[in-house]
Formats: sequence, C-alpha cells, structure tokens
Amino acid sequence: MDLCIDRLTVDFGSVLALENVSMDLHNGEVTVLAGPNGAGKSTLLSVLLGLIAPDRGQVRVNGRVAASAGRPSALWLREQLGYLPEAVAFSDNLSGRQVLRFFALARGVSSSRVEDMLERIGLSRAANRRVSTYSRGMRQRLGLGVAILHTPELLVLDEPTGGLDQQGLHLLWEVLEEWKSAGRLVAMSTHELALIERRATRVHVLVDGVLRASGTPAELRDKSGLPLEMRVGPGLDEVYEELIGAEEWAV
Repeated sequence: MDLCIDRLTVDFGSVLALENVSMDLHNGEVTVLAGPNGAGKSTLLSVLLGLIAPDRGQVRVNGRVAASAGRPSALWLREQLGYLPEAVAFSDNLSGRQVLRFFALARGVSSSRVEDMLERIGLSRAANRRVSTYSRGMRQRLGLGVAILHTPELLVLDEPTGGLDQQGLHLLWEVLEEWKSAGRLVAMSTHELALIERRATRVHVLVDGVLRASGTPAELRDKSGLPLEMRVGPGLDEVYEELIGAEEWAV
C-alpha cells in the first residue's frame, strides 16, 4: 500500500493540531512520526483511523481518496489496518483468550489463529486468566496481538514502546521486521526516537502540528549536525583501544 498525506490540516477551534502536513508512506516501510508531546502525531494517526475528519487536505491510498475535508477515512481503509493505542483497554472480566476470540470473530479470522497468537505474544499460560490480573506489559502484548491478528496491510502504532516489557519489545521488533519483509506498511508515533530509530525506514518530525523535517534516520542525523560523543568508563581504556585499534584518544 502506498499512502499519500497531502496538505492535511486539522483545526480544534483555537488549536491548530496539524497544518498543511504532507508526506508519503510506502510498502515495506516503517514510517515513524517523531516529536514532543502535543506535536500532532496522534492526531495524524487518528485521521488514518477515521476517528477525526481533516478540515483540509486529503489522504490517498494507491491514488484513491480515502479521507478529505469533512470526510473521515473510508471503511475500506479501516478494514485494512490494525491499531495499537498508547494505552490499551479491555474488559477486565474477559480472559486474554476471550479478547482475542472476540476480535477474531469481528475480523472474520479463524479461531485457530487465536491459539497461534496467544503463543506468539507469550500469553498461552495466562490465556484463561482475567485481563484484570494482567500486568501493563501483558496488556500491551495482548493489544499488539489484537492489532496484528488479521495481518493488516497498514499497522498503526501509537507510542507502542511505552508500556511494553522486554518480552513485548522483542515481539515488537519481530513484528516490524515481518511487516517490512512482507511489503506491508507500518506507521507509528513516538517521542522516544532513540529507542526506535534502528528499526525506522523514514522519520517525519512534527513540532506544533507542522512537519519540520523528513528523511532516513541517517539523513536526519547528518542534517542536525550533532556531534558524535563517546564516553569510556574507568578501567576500560585497554578494552576501548583493542576494539577500535586506537593508540591515542581523549575522553
């Protein structure tokens, strides 16, 4: 799926959440929306999800208009995407297995896929426990399982690293690589770019609703002109010299 965001503007009264934002997202990419809190990242994802209609501009998928001024994203786009919100919320009275079965039924997914997903997200042993007994990390893994259950062409992740435990982070990295390898598309927001940049194909930096910079992580690093700094702790000088073959260096 090739997705074009063209001069997208969202206005919440006195707050201009997005202003003339344009970017292209392509098959096999992990596109990261970076920026501080309140930059407009979640608003842009909400437009893709159909939760917000833009005031101006368009979203096009493979040349077809999916959302435009006053019109939220079309059902045919929403059917092709999976979504992991920043904080997932499920009925506390349901078990993990029941949650996945519910979404499998809603998406027309085979029940056998549920058992495979429980194994993949590391919740097989806790499958019959109520969600109320899950840790935050377990809930986030369950949310990721729901998002990828139907193998969507577009995977939308809103600050996905925030609540994930180490097992969940490992799962997330696997999913990102799988989606890239399969030629699908991932669009995710984060304010922790250092954690995700190695997995990103392209990064779009938003500040106050305006697109300030776009490029690969390496391109943005070069544009920023930030110096490379390395600090070596006491007693590690010999190890440092052995690793890089340096005879003289300064800390």
